[in-house]
Amino acid sequence: MERALLTRPVAAEAAAVTEVVSAIESSLYRQTAYSQDDLEDEWSELDLAQDAYVVRDRGRIVGYAAIRARGDLWRAEGYVHPDVQGRGFGTLIATTLEEDAEHGGARRIQNSVLEADSDARRLLESLGYDAVRVFRELRVQLTAKPRAPEWPDGLRIVPFDPARDALAFHAAHQEAFADHWEHTDRDFESWSKSHLLGARFDPTLWCVVHAGDEIAAGTISTGDTYGGGWIHVVFTRRPRRKQGIGAGLLADAFGRFWQRGERSVGLGVDAANETGAFRLYERAGMGPVLGWVVYEKHLRPDA
Repeated sequence: MERALLTRPVAAEAAAVTEVVSAIESSLYRQTAYSQDDLEDEWSELDLAQDAYVVRDRGRIVGYAAIRARGDLWRAEGYVHPDVQGRGFGTLIATTLEEDAEHGGARRIQNSVLEADSDARRLLESLGYDAVRVFRELRVQLTAKPRAPEWPDGLRIVPFDPARDALAFHAAHQEAFADHWEHTDRDFESWSKSHLLGARFDPTLWCVVHAGDEIAAGTISTGDTYGGGWIHVVFTRRPRRKQGIGAGLLADAFGRFWQRGERSVGLGVDAANETGAFRLYERAGMGPVLGWVVYEKHLRPDA
C-alpha cells in the first residue's frame, strides 16, 4: 500500500469511481444496476472537495468513500475494488473517515457496508464498530399492467405541482418520518435541492394524497435510477396509517412506472421498520436484491 494515495475526486473521474462501486456489487451479488448517472446524482448533494475521497494505486482509482455530516452524527460509506482487497485500502478509508468525523465534532459515526461483504464487516468490527441496523433494496419486475390502486373513502389524488404543493408536501414528509430510526428533519432548502432541482425530477411520478385540504400521504419517485424506476419515499401521516393507504401508494407508483415504460421498480427499506413497511412491500411482490449493514462507533465517551 506504500504507493496508495488518498485524494479528493473530481467530476471527470465519475466513470472510474462508478466502476469501483459496480465491481464490488457484482462480485458480491453477481449483478449490479449502479450507473454513472446514479453516482453523479449522489454527487450533486456532496461537496467533493470535503465530502468524498478516492484511493489511487499506481494512478488507478481503486477505492471510494463519501461522508455526510449531520450534526453530532456523521454517516459514511466506503468501497474497495475486489481486485485489490486485502491490501489495507479499506482500513485507510475507514480510519480517515473516522478522523474527519472526530475533527468535525461528531459524537458518533455510522459506516454502511454491503451486507454480503464479510471482509468489510470484519474490518469495522475490528475497529470497534457495532452493527446497529440493516437496510435492504427490494425490487419487483412488472410483467403485466399493475392493478389500479384502491383508496379509503375521503381521499383524493392530485397531480404534484411544485409551486403549490412543495411546502406542504415537505412538511407532511418530515412529520411522517419523525418516528423513523435516526430521522433528522431536513430544512426545505436542502430537501428541495435533493428532490426538486435534480435532473431526474419528474412530477408525474410523484403521488399526492389529500384528505380534505391536508396532504395525508405521498410518494417521491424517479425514473432511470439504479436500473429502473426508484421509489425514494413512501409516507403516510400517523393519523391515516393502518387504512390500506400504503398498498394504494405502491400500486399507484407501479402504475406510473408501467406507463413510463419502466418494468423494474425498486426501493430501499429499513429491515426493522416498525410501521410494517417491509411486510407491505413483500406483499406487493417485492423481494430483496442486496442489503447494507449500518455500523456505528461512539467517538466520545459521553456520546
